[in-house]
Amino acid sequence: MSAKTPPPRLYGIVASNAPYAVVFRRASGYWHVARWDLASGRLEPGAWFRGSLYPRRCDLSSDGELLSVTAADWRSLGGYVSISRAPWLHSLALWKQDGTWTRGYHFAERGTWEVGEPDQGAVPLSARRFGLAVTGTEQHAVERRRGFREHPESPARSPRDAWDERRSAILRRPRPSDPERLLVLRDLGLDHQKPGIEGRRPRYEIECGDELQALEGVVWADWDLAGRLVVATDRGTLELRKGEAPNAPPLVVHDLARMTPKPEPAPEWATSWTAPRPR
Repeated sequence: MSAKTPPPRLYGIVASNAPYAVVFRRASGYWHVARWDLASGRLEPGAWFRGSLYPRRCDLSSDGELLSVTAADWRSLGGYVSISRAPWLHSLALWKQDGTWTRGYHFAERGTWEVGEPDQGAVPLSARRFGLAVTGTEQHAVERRRGFREHPESPARSPRDAWDERRSAILRRPRPSDPERLLVLRDLGLDHQKPGIEGRRPRYEIECGDELQALEGVVWADWDLAGRLVVATDRGTLELRKGEAPNAPPLVVHDLARMTPKPEPAPEWATSWTAPRPR
């Protein structure tokens, strides 16, 4: 990456019940999707997408297998929501949307199915291990589904703010292995002129009692199941950290800054609901 090339924009979603995360990377006019095995540290590259993709309106199933994506292909489909096998974007089922004024869909409790039959593809009964629900309009919906809750200092939502975009919410999530230590997300407001994901680029801190420590250079963060910090940085790296200290040396580092687009069709297993995933 040259000095004149801006670092990629990064965002991730950690599976709620498995050691996996999906990572979205935006640079050079392309989105790239990767699946991160947090147990082994391995990063599995997936789809390259030249279109509009909205990671904050996406979701990862609790086992890290399926991906719900809100996206738009203005040359053909327009806005849509689809289900694919992470980290690929081959639509196993697709729902057309009237534009992109939607919060997308998310995986819900087993048996909950709110979105009707897809416009393309199908979801066989054997594949409905998860329900699918319409996402509400609360700010940072992905994080809320993963255990982040409103901080006592968070400003109240205005009843006139239908999409919950105007305030700068403050959320926090306890560390799974140490509930006294919390990861704090401080939203800095909506600004599409600055690099970020869907106009937002929050600041992160570690809170323990009265002590606050900033996570410098971190643009996205969460805890994994083992209580380790999973972060993306403004340098274009992914890092898995022990979590005991906010700036502890990382256990695993992946540098995504120098990646170049390599679009290719999804592998055969990713075009099927039931084909075994390569190990």
